[in-house]
Amino acid sequence: MLGPLAAVAALGALLACAGERGAAPAQVTAETRAPTAAQAAQASAKPAARAARADKTQQAPRSEAELRASCEAEKLDACVELGVRLRGGASTSATIDLAGSFELLHRACDRAHAGGCAELGLSYQDGLGTAPDPTRAVDLYRRACDAGNGRGCSRLGALHLTATGVPRDVGLAHAYSDSGCRKQDGLGCINLGLMHQRGDGLKRDDERAAAFFHKACQLQQARGCTLLGELYAAGTGVERNAKLAEMWNERGCMQGDGRGCGNVGVSYQVGFGAEQDPERAARYFKRACKAGEQRYCRLLERFHSRAARDPEGALAPSLQ
Repeated sequence: MLGPLAAVAALGALLACAGERGAAPAQVTAETRAPTAAQAAQASAKPAARAARADKTQQAPRSEAELRASCEAEKLDACVELGVRLRGGASTSATIDLAGSFELLHRACDRAHAGGCAELGLSYQDGLGTAPDPTRAVDLYRRACDAGNGRGCSRLGALHLTATGVPRDVGLAHAYSDSGCRKQDGLGCINLGLMHQRGDGLKRDDERAAAFFHKACQLQQARGCTLLGELYAAGTGVERNAKLAEMWNERGCMQGDGRGCGNVGVSYQVGFGAEQDPERAARYFKRACKAGEQRYCRLLERFHSRAARDPEGALAPSLQ
């Protein structure tokens, strides 16, 4: 039954990045090593109790009005948070205002807020509220990274890896991603994991890839959880374990990664790490589709088509 999940794992990974010039490479330690099956099972025990504790400690997201008032009072963290939210970077807001986002992030960066510069760089990179300008994005990421912002380092590494706005340089890609990961930015850890997984500028090492994906997941970078789940499904760099594959993919899905949702759907569709359940599979495919994972939109359409013809046979174990 591994075939479908292996096919999902073969989909192109979306992220790649790096750390500062001359930095020593991040090491796989007891903290970053991918957990054993027993450790992972223990970590996933009593999720309801953990959620209840989290509910007691986490504050409700601030409203847009509250953030705007704080921003006007020169609290720059609020300007950046609102700018990201207006760009569609937070599920707590339905408002999309790219021009407003760009203005707020520009304000924060102009006042030397490193996080604001990192997010403004993404606006220039992707043309969000302004014309695309990769060169300007590179300058802003470098400014943010030099000021100690891990996300700026990670994104700068990605640009060096993909030759976007700068020449391709896997050495700098690794260095900047390493710096980002060391600064506790999960994107940088993902970049390092992907470089090890692909053997791109680094020696191929699936165990190290798993370790960096695990660290990224711990840092709330949802794609790291998903990538780790895919390794457990394939038994690459870690011992193959269907239940842990489903668990890490579920965690990625819960943190907002559509690919993780699709992988969980496959688990329920074929009974890999979870009891076969076509209806639940379809619900996860729907979440993946809404997140922009087109493969699962097609699977969802196929499910509805089969259900209409044969309610008992919908989503039989075949994804081909």
